Amino acid sequence: MKKGKKVSKLAFHEALRGYLFIAPALILLLGLLFLPMVKGFGYSLTDFNILKNWDYNFIGPENFQKILKNRDFPVILKNEVFFALTVTVITVIVSILIALLLNSVKRCKNIVRALVFMPWVLPEVVVGSLWRWLLNGEKGLINSVLVDYWHVLPEHIQFFSSSLSLISVCMVYIWRTYPYVTIMLSAGLQGIDRGLYEAASIDGCGKIKQFRYVTLPGLKYVLSICSLMAMIWTMNGFGIINILTAGGPGVSSTTLPMVIYKTAFQKFRFGLASGYSVIQFFIIMVFALIYLKMTKATKEEEA
Repeated sequence: MKKGKKVSKLAFHEALRGYLFIAPALILLLGLLFLPMVKGFGYSLTDFNILKNWDYNFIGPENFQKILKNRDFPVILKNEVFFALTVTVITVIVSILIALLLNSVKRCKNIVRALVFMPWVLPEVVVGSLWRWLLNGEKGLINSVLVDYWHVLPEHIQFFSSSLSLISVCMVYIWRTYPYVTIMLSAGLQGIDRGLYEAASIDGCGKIKQFRYVTLPGLKYVLSICSLMAMIWTMNGFGIINILTAGGPGVSSTTLPMVIYKTAFQKFRFGLASGYSVIQFFIIMVFALIYLKMTKATKEEEA
């Protein structure tokens, strides 16, 4: 009996020591993540506007009613979904192809990887400014080369017009995001047993079948994490869009982070901006839950 109590007491002290070790990180998470999140949910139910005063009144779901009645909201929501899905899907496809090419490189592999990773380490301000110059409708490098030097096109492409602005933003975000996903997938490829490829080759599988039945299953978990992270990063993207188009022309490239920024820091309507933030939070949660559900279903089928 005494021995059981001693073991129980020892386990309690070990658990307490573990909690004490992680306490600083938990306090930081509580102060920097959870409390602001709760505060944001609270502000979404108020008329907080710092131009009037720092006092605010509880107005219930009025902010959400204003958002739903806003005629631009369906366009903004469509932009957000299109932006997230387009960037995530194309980024994953491009990253798989580049990762396969990287793994086939025999010489200067580290230098090639460093060059591939370069867009990811550049600050968003640099990326936005660089592509704003490259895609400029009059003096941009791409238009100058295609129209003025090679004469491939009869006239300059207006990349930041209402019809092309969102596609241009997607293209820049793909260029910005693919290096991280590529490096992760490249590491995942190195973890696949080479013997599986040899066995598949002996069984008569060509390169395409090897990719389908060996490579993709081996990358399944890495792909799940990378796809989810890329989608979350994209849906939260702000800096590059702000530099490239500022959400324009009109609302043609406006996403939820852009409208949150404009509502909070240009109109100073923090209550309404918090309402948009809450909507974005739930959209991200829905996408994440759907994706995790699909991944779980795949695991269960394989089991």
